[in-house]
Amino acid sequence: RLSQNMDDVIISASGSKKKVNEISLDFVRNVVFMGMGEPLNNYDNVIEACKGMIDRRRWNMAHGRVTVSTVGVTPKMRKLTHELPEVNLALSLHAPNQPMREAIVPTAKMYPIEDMVEALDEHMLALEMSKGNGMIGVEQRKSASKRKRAMIEYVMLEGDTSSFECAHQLGKLCENRHLVVNLIPYNQTDVKDRLHCPSETHMKEFQRIVTSYGSFCFIRRTMGADIAGACGQLVVMNEKKSAQPMDIEDGPFIRKKIEQKSMKGRVLQKNKNNVDSSRKNNTDMSGGVDMDKWIRPLAFATTIAASCFAVSIVVLLSKRRK
Repeated sequence: RLSQNMDDVIISASGSKKKVNEISLDFVRNVVFMGMGEPLNNYDNVIEACKGMIDRRRWNMAHGRVTVSTVGVTPKMRKLTHELPEVNLALSLHAPNQPMREAIVPTAKMYPIEDMVEALDEHMLALEMSKGNGMIGVEQRKSASKRKRAMIEYVMLEGDTSSFECAHQLGKLCENRHLVVNLIPYNQTDVKDRLHCPSETHMKEFQRIVTSYGSFCFIRRTMGADIAGACGQLVVMNEKKSAQPMDIEDGPFIRKKIEQKSMKGRVLQKNKNNVDSSRKNNTDMSGGVDMDKWIRPLAFATTIAASCFAVSIVVLLSKRRK
């Protein structure tokens, strides 16, 4: 998000509530900047976070484990290549031509698709160029591509963008660049617009067409879709559970009140469940007898017995003194 500074980004990556100087990223394998607004519109903080992650004196992550995803802010892509060519850059393309992309990506009108792909290609070859190689051959391109420092992300949805004609256009756009193209199957969600992922056979044919133009094309493996826990599904489910009717006259602060009320309700329900569970456990441990009915009489009897014992001790000691 635009409001996140470098420390906020590091804390988000760690999943911790500690201060940034107390955090360890040893258990973090990969970091991808995405799903939080356009990362390159928060350029300075994202760059500082990337530098902190790959700095050997700080979090010491491998350069290839840090990826910045962008919808295609071409000037910032080139700036990133100049400052941090070591990290990965992923371009969310989702359409193979300018008119089609402008229809689904609002910012596409500002940045021609050919220029974006050219900037991505420059990022892939940046380290090779830094070695002083004036001319980049096919083998050098293939070697640079295998490092996966530059990737195209292309979501697979039933419709025009996943047609075989678009597969040819995408292949032509990336022809002989040896860029990595990731086809991302759409995860079904219960939203207003009924969107669907194409069949596996269709996606494999799409992949074959793109590969024929000299790119490395992969179908991204989907994990968790069978339990509605894949990318994009959990947030929709949580939003549906927390959504409540709201009158427009209530103003912008009603949502916070609703959330606070919902949280209070969840805490009370949790406490009630704990009490019920404790009572059930007491009943189960006593062979089906409800212990609550016996606790007070037993406590009263114990108090009387203790009092009688104390009186007996006093009487006994007084007799011995006589």
